Amino acid sequence: MTLTIRLFIIILIPLLSSCAYNDLADKFSCDDSDLRIKLLSKADATSCRSINGSIVVEAQGGEPGYDFSLNNGVYQTNPGFSNLAPGIYEVTVKDLKGCISVLSVEISSPDTNLGASINTQSDTQCTSDNGSIAVQGQGGTGSYLYQLGATGFGTQNIFTNLKHGTYTVIVKDNDDCQKVINVLVPRGNTGTSFLNDIKPIFTANCTLSGCHDAGTGSRDWTTFSNVKNKAEQIKARTANKSMPIGGLTLTQEQINLIACWVDDGAINN
Repeated sequence: MTLTIRLFIIILIPLLSSCAYNDLADKFSCDDSDLRIKLLSKADATSCRSINGSIVVEAQGGEPGYDFSLNNGVYQTNPGFSNLAPGIYEVTVKDLKGCISVLSVEISSPDTNLGASINTQSDTQCTSDNGSIAVQGQGGTGSYLYQLGATGFGTQNIFTNLKHGTYTVIVKDNDDCQKVINVLVPRGNTGTSFLNDIKPIFTANCTLSGCHDAGTGSRDWTTFSNVKNKAEQIKARTANKSMPIGGLTLTQEQINLIACWVDDGAINN
């Protein structure tokens, strides 16, 4: 056997083995989880300018080993949150399998009727963002100021170019009373195409000889039904950059396109 052939075999065998042993396993679906979150107690703020409200929740079901988050903040093992201003808060529990359950809780105050109406537009773009939030203060005293996240207060009440997700909006009136509101910018269908956007990525990086190419059974990604069955796992593995293998890498735009296509429903479009 010539040296060239030996080197080819030495290089090829690890690549094929690596592809086989790094194949996508079936993943637990959180759709089957019975995880839920329950409000145990809450204390309203004593005034519209106070930050002494509190929330205590309890997790039930799911896989024990719970973490809790307020308004998509940092997770903690403590199921209680304190030093809260008047407003509407989203409390999330995450279990050991990564499944989540969300509860909305309002902290009120006795000395104001400050509130707001909210209108949102969905984010329908994949590699850029076009979601929006329009806020209009109601009740309270006098004119209103608005804040998105920690950007500072201003008179601007329309926020644009937002990625889908949950945002914290604060409305403030002339008495410095504040209302904290969690707003969901929905995710719209991005129209990412399997034929034009996703298949070329697979052809160049995945459906190579000995790895997800034609004739490899359920691992054959030239067959659309096989790709669809593994769509969520493909999204997760490309996002954490554990695939593709063999020294190949995807750009962030390619990773985003795969995620958008999967979140659109992984359809053959």
